Amino acid sequence: MHRYFVIPMVVFFSIISGFEIYMQFINEDWKYLAPKPVLPESCNDNSDVKLILHDKDKIENRSFHDKPDIIKGNQLHAIFLLPCEREDRQYDVNLNIEQSLFAINKWFFEKSNKQEIKFDRNHENKIDVTFLRVNKTMLWFDDNVNEDNKQRIEISSKIKEIIFANKNIFNNFDDKKFIIFFEGWERKKHLNFNICGKATFNGNIAIYYTFSRFKKYIGNDLILKNNKKIFSCNNEDHLNNFDDEIFGDAEATILHEILHTLGAPAKCANNFNSYTNHVLDNENDILHNQSGNNFLDYNNDDYYDHKIKNCPDLKDSNYLIKVKKL
Repeated sequence: MHRYFVIPMVVFFSIISGFEIYMQFINEDWKYLAPKPVLPESCNDNSDVKLILHDKDKIENRSFHDKPDIIKGNQLHAIFLLPCEREDRQYDVNLNIEQSLFAINKWFFEKSNKQEIKFDRNHENKIDVTFLRVNKTMLWFDDNVNEDNKQRIEISSKIKEIIFANKNIFNNFDDKKFIIFFEGWERKKHLNFNICGKATFNGNIAIYYTFSRFKKYIGNDLILKNNKKIFSCNNEDHLNNFDDEIFGDAEATILHEILHTLGAPAKCANNFNSYTNHVLDNENDILHNQSGNNFLDYNNDDYYDHKIKNCPDLKDSNYLIKVKKL
């Protein structure tokens, strides 16, 4: 065989093999060479949906149901939700969720009229986070099809059904909205960015996707290998660590979705984009299409502390509280 043929072919197959091996380490779905992990016996994509627990899930300081409310009325409750086979990264007990919610309230206090979001807290005044695991794999979330119309069901819709089907484990369910930290992903609809959050306008449930199909470098070091490499939806950002209250892209996404459930922005906003249901006057607005992180209603002319007659104002929400700080 002629060397001018052999050499290019060897180079070509070397590149393909190298790429495939590399993908084993950065892509959740690219596992053709690696053996498939054995699923726990409690995983069953063909049975009814139910809550389960693995033995390793039972750890100290974890809550499997809503703790008694220490404040009355409307509030947002946090949930850490895992598919059956997903590794527990312990974002509840390691306080990653709490630190990100603290950072959100710190930012909101500074940008608003000294208001904060009323997050559900336990008797120790810590964020009350409920841990839930279901008997369904991520494949079930991603590939389930409605038998009636053969349309794929949104992953966010499956999550909402799970929460409403288990409303009995929550106190005063009808007075609460929920922020779900889901260890999975939403289906990709855009080539240039992932969907890292989902919520319905004036709905009960906001979702933040903590996982992705690809590992990403998380950190600020210019040398990528010096940063942490994990599965994360946001580019170069993730939930905060224990001693961190930075308002990053993850926190901006979480707050963005929460504000949608609180009815912002309303259609009567001056700069309302009816195509995306966001505001379009400044890309750094928290309710811009891709969650800016500098402004809570740029120029105050859309959804917060505005002067639009007969238009809902976020500052009047029952889920916000005026705070006095020394």
